[in-house]
Amino acid sequence: MSTTSWRFFQPRKPPKLPPKGEPWGGLLRPATFVTLGIVLALVATVWIGVATARSNAPTTLDGVTAEVMVEVDAVTAAAGDPEAVPADSTAVVPCPAGGAGQQYTITRTVPLRPGVSGADALAGIRSDYESRGWKVSTSSFGGQGGVQSELIGLNLVPVTVTVTSADEPLSLRIESASRCTAP
Repeated sequence: MSTTSWRFFQPRKPPKLPPKGEPWGGLLRPATFVTLGIVLALVATVWIGVATARSNAPTTLDGVTAEVMVEVDAVTAAAGDPEAVPADSTAVVPCPAGGAGQQYTITRTVPLRPGVSGADALAGIRSDYESRGWKVSTSSFGGQGGVQSELIGLNLVPVTVTVTSADEPLSLRIESASRCTAP
């Protein structure tokens, strides 16, 4: 007796594929249809989940207005005590690129106290927002020393802070626009 006959399991023969002309030949096998059904069920489940999931972003005009005003008020507070009451100019405009919703925009002018440098006020705002993890980019414009910073946070609400040129009364201009509302 040889040792090859002492096996726990008999050797398996490889599966024999039916000829192509017979039913269930080629890709038309029951396992293919079961696999296709499982894949389609998973795709449908993910599609329904994505379609019905609601993000935390506000979709009403009141919600997007509140989101923008929180950021504009925070920038105003980071600029320090103003010389006078800040002036706001607000508008509700249609969404850009022909969207069906609306967008809230605000421009706030904050007069700075005498002796406060616009560059120092802007540097304080920039450092505050960089420490919060916001993307901050700064550029200069004009021959009079105008400086502009773009602040973009995790909520993707852009805030632009501009220091006016030296020949005008020194002030900060804070501009922001909300995301579009849901139609």
